[in-house]
Amino acid sequence: MRIEVVPTVEEIRADQIRNRVVIVIDVLRAASTIVTALECGFSMVLPVETIGQAQALHTPGCLLAGERHCRKIAEFDYNNSPTQIITAQSSGHPLILTTTNGTRAIQKAEKAVSVLIGCFLNATACITHALEQHQDITLYCAGTRSEFALEDGLAAGLMVTVAERKLPQIEMCDLGQALKASYLHVADRLADVLPHTTTGKRLVQHRFTDDLAYCAQVDHCRLVPYVKEKRILPHLVS
Repeated sequence: MRIEVVPTVEEIRADQIRNRVVIVIDVLRAASTIVTALECGFSMVLPVETIGQAQALHTPGCLLAGERHCRKIAEFDYNNSPTQIITAQSSGHPLILTTTNGTRAIQKAEKAVSVLIGCFLNATACITHALEQHQDITLYCAGTRSEFALEDGLAAGLMVTVAERKLPQIEMCDLGQALKASYLHVADRLADVLPHTTTGKRLVQHRFTDDLAYCAQVDHCRLVPYVKEKRILPHLVS
C-alpha cells in the first residue's frame, strides 16, 4: 500500500484517483462543516459546485449552506461554518453545500474506489477506515484559491503519522513525509497556528475565530463521511 498527497484542488491526476481511496481534506472549512453536519444529525450532505445547482436541488426540508471567499451566499441558511451548523435544527434533513474549493475537490475525485472526507476533527477515524479498504490512498488537499493551504497539509501530515503507526511498512511519497514532519512540529499548538495560515487570516478578518478554534480539535469524533451516488453519508468507525 502507498499514500500520495495532492497539494491543491487543481493538481489531481487520473492515476491518483483510479483504483484508490481518496480522502478529500479541506480543514477550513468544507470538510469540518460536513463532518459536523452529519454528527449533528443531518441525514446527508449534498455537495454541489455552483450556487445554481444548490438552488435547483433545494426542496422544502433541505437547508442550504455555502460561501464564496468566506462570505455567506445571499438567501442561504448558513455559511460554510461548522459552528453555525451546530446551531441548526437538522431533524434528519439533508444539507446542500457549495464552497469555493472543497466541494469541487469532492466532485473531481468521484471516480475513486472510495471518497472519504477528512480533517482534524476525524483524522484518525478517517485514515483508519481508508487503511481497512486495502487500497492505495490519496490525501487530496483542497487548498485555497488555487494555492496550497497549510492547514490541509498539516491534517494530511497527521493522517500520515497515524497510518505509519498502524502500518509501518506502508510506502509514502516525499510530500507526505514532509507534511508529517510539519505536523509533528506544531502538533501541540494547532489552535495557535491555524489563525496565522492564509485561510485562517481571512477567517479572522471575517470574524470566524470560533470556527478556527473548533476546526483545530484533533479526533473530536469517529464519524467518517463517505460519498455514495453524489451524496455524502455518515460511517461511524468503531
